[in-house]
Amino acid sequence: MTFLERFLADFSFNSLSFVFDILIPSFLAVIFGGLIGLQRERHERPAGLRTHALVCLGATVFTLVSYVGFSQVAGVDPSRIAAGIVTGIGFIGAGAIFRQGILVKGVTTAASIWISAAIGLALGTRLYYLAIIVTLLGLLVLSFLKSLENRVIHLPAYMVKVTTSINFGEIDELKEVLGKLSSDIKTRKFEVIPEEGIKTFSFFLHSRTPDLADRLIKDLGSKKDVLKISID
Repeated sequence: MTFLERFLADFSFNSLSFVFDILIPSFLAVIFGGLIGLQRERHERPAGLRTHALVCLGATVFTLVSYVGFSQVAGVDPSRIAAGIVTGIGFIGAGAIFRQGILVKGVTTAASIWISAAIGLALGTRLYYLAIIVTLLGLLVLSFLKSLENRVIHLPAYMVKVTTSINFGEIDELKEVLGKLSSDIKTRKFEVIPEEGIKTFSFFLHSRTPDLADRLIKDLGSKKDVLKISID
């Protein structure tokens, strides 16, 4: 058999196999991954529509290579490629996590990338119902559970930065001011950054107190050593 004959034999085309084994899973991967990514894109997260669609498509392709390409090869475990996807997708997810001041952001986006890869695995093995259910549940968690979490579990959150002169007292004095504002204020992650001639206090607080930000600016602003107050 000549080289050309062997090449054409390997390149034989089966339309049904192409449609059901390759075309449908690949298109669904772009759609399902894109839906997850669109939700992240709307909230201006570091990984959006294109990233999630490509992650889901890539996971689908790797799974198809494993599930279809190696299923007939003796002595080869096709599940090893799928296991490699589960491990390797963590590197992409880790790139979406970053620290901003005292806060760590991007963990939910990293989890959404991970779930997009899981959807791709399901599509690659033609578990379409599983892929549909996971996509819908993923959108439900990302879109609606945040507001439920804030209302039922978490108090409203504020990130506060107070810049003072070097003569300002330590954290206990700042906590005393907060305690006078409201009894339900919960503070955490205090950081003090000393610079030349000034100090910056950064902390995260939770409270249901109405107009807390205005009251906090008014009370802290009355201190003579407080130079600047920033509240997000």
